[in-house]
Amino acid sequence: MTMIYIHEFSTGIEVKRTSDGGWESGGFTGQYMNCTREIPPEILNAISSGEFSLSEGGLQDHPAIVGRQVGGYSVVAVVSRGRDDRGRGLSLYRYFWCEGKDYIEAILRTMISRPSNKVDPLVFDPYNQPPSTGYPLNPDSQPVSLDKLAEYLDSSPPIVIPHEQPCTHLILNEIAKEIAKRQGQDYSWAYKVAALENPWYFQVIYPASSEAEDNFKEVLARRPRDSVFISGEAGIKTAIKAIIKGRVKPEHINSLEIALAHPQIDAQFWNKLLDGLGASKAYKDKIYSEPMVRLLTLKALLIPKFLPDFLIWIQTAPKPDDCWESCRKLQASIVTEYQKNIGGLPCLTRNVKDGIYSLLSRLITKPKSSKSDSTIQHKLRGLVHSKFDIPKLVKATKLLLTQKDGFWSQVYRVSFTKDLADALPKIPDLWEPGIITNYPEEQQKFLTNLQPFWRYPGKTDKNYLSLAQFFEEVEEPHFAAIFYQISTGEVPANIFYSLSRKGNVKKGTLFEMTLIRKKGLLDHIHSALDAGIYFVTENLILIIRRMVIGLLLGTIGLITILLISSLLISLYEKDLQASMDEKIAALEEELKSAQASTTDTNNPETLTEISPENQERFNRTHEAIKAMIKNLTDDINKLETDDKNRIGIPENAHNDKMYIVLFCVKRRLGIDQNFQYGEIGKYNERWQEFSDAIKEYQKSKGANTPDGVIDKDGRIQRWLEEDIRNQCLNPHGG
Repeated sequence: MTMIYIHEFSTGIEVKRTSDGGWESGGFTGQYMNCTREIPPEILNAISSGEFSLSEGGLQDHPAIVGRQVGGYSVVAVVSRGRDDRGRGLSLYRYFWCEGKDYIEAILRTMISRPSNKVDPLVFDPYNQPPSTGYPLNPDSQPVSLDKLAEYLDSSPPIVIPHEQPCTHLILNEIAKEIAKRQGQDYSWAYKVAALENPWYFQVIYPASSEAEDNFKEVLARRPRDSVFISGEAGIKTAIKAIIKGRVKPEHINSLEIALAHPQIDAQFWNKLLDGLGASKAYKDKIYSEPMVRLLTLKALLIPKFLPDFLIWIQTAPKPDDCWESCRKLQASIVTEYQKNIGGLPCLTRNVKDGIYSLLSRLITKPKSSKSDSTIQHKLRGLVHSKFDIPKLVKATKLLLTQKDGFWSQVYRVSFTKDLADALPKIPDLWEPGIITNYPEEQQKFLTNLQPFWRYPGKTDKNYLSLAQFFEEVEEPHFAAIFYQISTGEVPANIFYSLSRKGNVKKGTLFEMTLIRKKGLLDHIHSALDAGIYFVTENLILIIRRMVIGLLLGTIGLITILLISSLLISLYEKDLQASMDEKIAALEEELKSAQASTTDTNNPETLTEISPENQERFNRTHEAIKAMIKNLTDDINKLETDDKNRIGIPENAHNDKMYIVLFCVKRRLGIDQNFQYGEIGKYNERWQEFSDAIKEYQKSKGANTPDGVIDKDGRIQRWLEEDIRNQCLNPHGG
């Protein structure tokens, strides 16, 4: 069993002996004294941020105690009164700490019970020489009765316990601990204090007097209503201030990562914090100093939707290259921590990916322009970029995502492109509002705007062209092809063929979207061939004859041209015939395929909106399928990767339970996997196709009255669920 020790250190002073055998301070040394071990930087940062500080007049004759979880440590500070050599009073701190966040109660019990001849063994004592190993800790927790104070567990922090209410530091610690546990936070409390520098840094405060109680309530009442208690807020500020100054350490990056995981920290919190350090002023007033570039780089990391504005701000700088270099250096510091353990910064990584989605969305924003001005007017929090156009933003985006040592570029290469590739083929089934909200905010918006292009094949929007060109420039042909298809209705031949050669485009389909190759010169010649060999031949002869007459050449020249013309026509007719034979064979094959389906169900114009009756039948069926997803989750979780591959689940959908269940439903009902489930609740034709398949399944199971509907918890759901469990999801099944 690993032994746990309590370590300590105290305020550093120059100690002077007094005539009565006591001591006084000759001044602060600037270093701590009586240290039993090197002090962790997290604790030092918390102290420098005022997380333990009593303000002037905050100490009376008896000691005050502050308890706080700091990072991965438990810390207790005992603050007592001393005096200097001029007779002035001063507050002296003695800190006790140990590794582990859950030992504040143990520190209090251990230090109070420690044998000593003094009335209070915890107070500051410059002559105390603690053992270098520290004091062994008894980690056993004991029940703490809250008595009448239990009512405060339902209050919102910071809580001020009435001075007239009897209370101990152990009770105060228990209240703070229980409140923090419910909110998923670290906790802190202050006991017998008259004034604190930052009272909102604590869950619970027990004032030293009735007057102190009134003062605390007045100060806390003046705090803005929209502010909330954030445990560790001071540590977050310390990290940001250090980063702005260029002193980036692993613990600073870790502080931001922890803060982003905090349930109460949102964009409003970050905006308020960063604006207090000058972010808004630097942005509006175009202040491009190195500290301000670092500050706005942080803002773009912490608030994803600010990233496009940040790039515009950089590009409008007098010396944008200098700004890019400052931005790159900060990113490089983060990349160092990121590369130590890929995925070790999940919250920062999530923010970076969502910022990239925000950036891509800005590239497709429709310009607001007049006939005389084709530039985009960006009015962003008072800053107007009247001469900033999309091509410049595309250039800035490319630079950001390909920048050497860049955090955005690192995340883009390692995980963003894979995430986007995983999301695109799922878009057809992201029609239900409750599903798409599982994505971060900016990704959700981006994918939502793409849905119509999968639902309505042939729909285009030219505003996506810049996105297609961007992905072509950064050599991502898969995404370039998709966005060329969306923006122009066709894919450049070079991109189409590059994907075909790699085996990524099968039958002209990529990410569940049908791609149409852009026609070139040869395609147009072949189209002419389809019009008929004789028509082309006769027109070619006529053209040549007119050219000859128009030239009015001499007899020799005319004879020569006619001979060449005859030769060309003969060769061309042979080529025409061979091409025609090939075209006819291909046309016959297309006609056979077309005859197999008399209705063009892929054309949204031929579909009719679902009727109320079919809508009700669909709703019943959909509820049953959602229940199946829930019931089959455990079975899906048991599947290994090889099992999913054997079943036929694409790799990009291995973790998508809805996709897997729908895949199996389609298989059991005999429906093509390309059938888009998201459309059956929108169109009569789609619902009828799905309902007919259900009827056939019901008949195969011996149902007396097949109605083409799956009812929640009904026998059809049970039959289908059991078949999927025993066959589709069974590694040894069929």
